[in-house]
Amino acid sequence: MPPFEFENRAVIALGGIKNAAQVGDMGIDGKIFPTSALPLKKKPMASETFSFMNEYYPLQVKEKDKSGRPDIDQFETALMRAGQKKGFFVSFGYTSDALTEIDRFFRKTGNVIVPLTVADILNEEIAHKIA
Repeated sequence: MPPFEFENRAVIALGGIKNAAQVGDMGIDGKIFPTSALPLKKKPMASETFSFMNEYYPLQVKEKDKSGRPDIDQFETALMRAGQKKGFFVSFGYTSDALTEIDRFFRKTGNVIVPLTVADILNEEIAHKIA
């Protein structure tokens, strides 16, 4: 498989847009833009045209059997740096420490990291997790 192919496929499968920079991406492999961020007017003013692009969900993809707490810690930093309150993390699986850290991060900050597995994506069981 070509470099970044797994990452690109995961981002696209979630309806996201992959980052143009795949090396040095600051911990964000892609972005999911919620439809709620789109302007309600048919023709937004020039200053509003691209403002919806500031509201997105960062996406991190790891081609690992089990992502651990260090992986989650790095994504927490990327999420805070981006100024976003919710993000998605994709891996084949997670260690118990990683899941505990996701819960701790939510209780401490109110920010949400949604852990998705490749099986979730392949089985198309992600709609309720992305909402």
